[in-house]
Amino acid sequence: MTRKPNLFIVGAPKCGTTAWVSYLASHPDIYFPRIKEPHFFSPDMPKRPGFNNFTSEERYLALFAPGRDKKIVGEGSVRYLQSQEAARNIRRFNPDAKILIFVRDQQDYLPSLHNQLVFNKDECITDFETAWRLSGKRSEENLSRNCRDPKFLDYVEAGAFSQQVERYFDEFPEEQIRVFHFRDWSRNPRATYLEILRFLDVPDDGRTEFPRVNAARQRRTKWLWRLQKEPPRPARAAVSLIKRVTGLHSLHLADFLSWADTRKGGQTRASDAIKQEIAARFEADNARLAPRIWRPSAS
Repeated sequence: MTRKPNLFIVGAPKCGTTAWVSYLASHPDIYFPRIKEPHFFSPDMPKRPGFNNFTSEERYLALFAPGRDKKIVGEGSVRYLQSQEAARNIRRFNPDAKILIFVRDQQDYLPSLHNQLVFNKDECITDFETAWRLSGKRSEENLSRNCRDPKFLDYVEAGAFSQQVERYFDEFPEEQIRVFHFRDWSRNPRATYLEILRFLDVPDDGRTEFPRVNAARQRRTKWLWRLQKEPPRPARAAVSLIKRVTGLHSLHLADFLSWADTRKGGQTRASDAIKQEIAARFEADNARLAPRIWRPSAS
């Protein structure tokens, strides 16, 4: 029996999406596949090399087969929020779907995003202030050869949450969307969890522990990352053969190599002056967004 996902956590990255997939996946009535970010509905956003790229609906739906008996079947692709096409595509696929969106103060979000892009090798400028000032102005000489798309490095566009969120309100009824701010949910994750369970119409399972997930990371070595990015041809052929024979979507080798090449820490730092500049830049954007955000005091 084919089962369509009915819950989409659409981003933004570094705002709690990975944490909330982890928290909700432990609920007995909720299923998330192991492959967290298929990005099936955002063809306008480049995929991460070495990770699963789902281009057929049949292959995409196969991810959710193990959860066919669950009330809620979800996925969490963080680039759905910035995508120009994802909201419309998700609505066409399942107009009854529920949408969870997580945002953050841009003066904290953008340095964290920059750190992740450096980690992924999309970003070659390690100084955040320099990268911020080049938003939307990148030329070939200041682009990494591994950058999937210069749009990833437009930090001004990435921080424009109000227009990104409104794309979902344009496509879905208001009662099918919840928007949460990092500041609110991190202060009171239990209250946010209860609100999300109410939103999904599933009972409280009593969860009270909400550990930190997906902390800032750095690369240990260059050669392990290069092995993930450009595996030798014999290795690619062997993996492809094993997948065909076994019918597996993934051998999770990229996950293993990424784990081996990762150490925690190394968060991008931004000066107080730059943080103030960013806060001022997005003040009007955040004022437009504010009425859409659920607050714990409203529960």
